[in-house]
Amino acid sequence: MSSSLLRRAVRGFAAYDLIVTLPFVTPWTAEAMLGVMRWMHEGLALGGEGMPVFTPTHVFFVALFGVLAVMWALVRVLQPTALNGAIDTVGRGLVSAWMVLAITQGASQVLGVFLVMEAAGMFVQGALLFGARSRASAPATGT
Repeated sequence: MSSSLLRRAVRGFAAYDLIVTLPFVTPWTAEAMLGVMRWMHEGLALGGEGMPVFTPTHVFFVALFGVLAVMWALVRVLQPTALNGAIDTVGRGLVSAWMVLAITQGASQVLGVFLVMEAAGMFVQGALLFGARSRASAPATGT
């Protein structure tokens, strides 16, 4: 595994995050996306509590975090470094844990779609980072 593979993985998961979080950047698009999630929950008859109608305060926080997520994704698209990948891997682990907690406490199973990608990013980037670190700390062998 090369550092270029790590850079491609960091940039690839950042691009995914950009696509997924961009609709949450404004209150209007966030409400529309929450409506899509509500429709998915009901249309697929998923378990857990359905998506509630959000108040303006809820939508503000959704849009705020949408902006932050998009900005973080842009940082990683433009600078797909090992450090940014490591920070993102830890973040994905935390977000995955909170999604699992929410689902086990009765949140809509529509979160499972997001959980799969969060966990995939955590494991792929984590494995690449661990491999890069192992290679960097391995003693040089001479012939």
